[in-house]
Amino acid sequence: MGCFCHASLAPLTAMLPQLHVSASVTASASLKGANIAEALGAWLAQHGLPAAPWTPEPAWLTAPLPQLKMSLSAVTSIAALAQLRAQVLSQLGLDLLQPTQARAFARVVATLNARLSALAAMPSLANFSPQPWVRLAMLNNAIEQVQAALTAGLFAPSPALLTALTLPAGQLMALWRRFLAALRSLAPMIAASTQLNASLTDTAQLAAGLRVLSRITLPQLAAPQLMANLTAALSAVTQLRTSLGVNPLQVGLPALTAQIQVRLNAMLRAVGSCFGMKLAGLTPEALLAALLAQLPQIPFQPTALATPAVVHAALSAHAFAGLDWNVPPMLPAVQIGLPACAFAAQLQASCGVQPVLAAPCGSGCDAARLISAAEHLMSA
Repeated sequence: MGCFCHASLAPLTAMLPQLHVSASVTASASLKGANIAEALGAWLAQHGLPAAPWTPEPAWLTAPLPQLKMSLSAVTSIAALAQLRAQVLSQLGLDLLQPTQARAFARVVATLNARLSALAAMPSLANFSPQPWVRLAMLNNAIEQVQAALTAGLFAPSPALLTALTLPAGQLMALWRRFLAALRSLAPMIAASTQLNASLTDTAQLAAGLRVLSRITLPQLAAPQLMANLTAALSAVTQLRTSLGVNPLQVGLPALTAQIQVRLNAMLRAVGSCFGMKLAGLTPEALLAALLAQLPQIPFQPTALATPAVVHAALSAHAFAGLDWNVPPMLPAVQIGLPACAFAAQLQASCGVQPVLAAPCGSGCDAARLISAAEHLMSA
């Protein structure tokens, strides 16, 4: 049958008083040195760091990778459909390629809508914003990325490390641009084929799976913005709990902010030591400008993209070269299904509940009535 259980709301509603922090509270903005962590974190992300230097095989430079004809929009839609199938299968155990299981997922969304409507009617969720938690989690993540980069010596690389970062396989990174551009366009198609268990040498399997997925019909979400806000807040709280080893909602935002300030201070001291700079006496703007001016000239590292497995798969994917499929942009099933999966995953991670059940729970279950009403509307 498939049901987003009504009982899963109880632990969520219990944590709402602590989760719902005024949007005017911007704890991360009040942290001294936050701008430095955020700027260095952004620099690292723009360069694909922290990561090990990319170590391609020299023969890849002249590898005859297939060239896609399809538009970026079509490739994006294909990747999203395949991701939807993979997410629903992994998180809910439902295979959307099977008609009966696709209908079960539609019933999950129908019952989720009832839960969202109940949440939307709660006065305590009026004007709910995830931003205080999201900002703090993003800052904490930036601090961790900077600390990892410091440990790896990426801000002041040794001559050997700088050579490895700038001359993959002994060649300037600029010479790899054409290869990397072709690989980057193929990577979503390779991932989609893997997620649909389709062959890389015969596109018929992939096409058949995509046709099935593109025809899936799901009920419109009842309160999509509220669900997105709750998902973001729960995700941020989970990230902070995993990183800091405390329950952020029990500790509270002020105490959590103080704990992250201690982490930030340690990071700032390490950054100052790395660059041989005294941090005291400079305005935040001057200090940031001085630090950014000393960052090394490092090209983007495609370590995570251009792995041997991805490259070898791309070399065998010549069947993609002739494809020119016309795929509608972002089908409704994707826009509904992926956020629904994300909400279920964060609810499970944050509250320790299994929100989606395969059968009625037997305790005041309203699934049969809700599903009947939803199927009547969808067939009308």
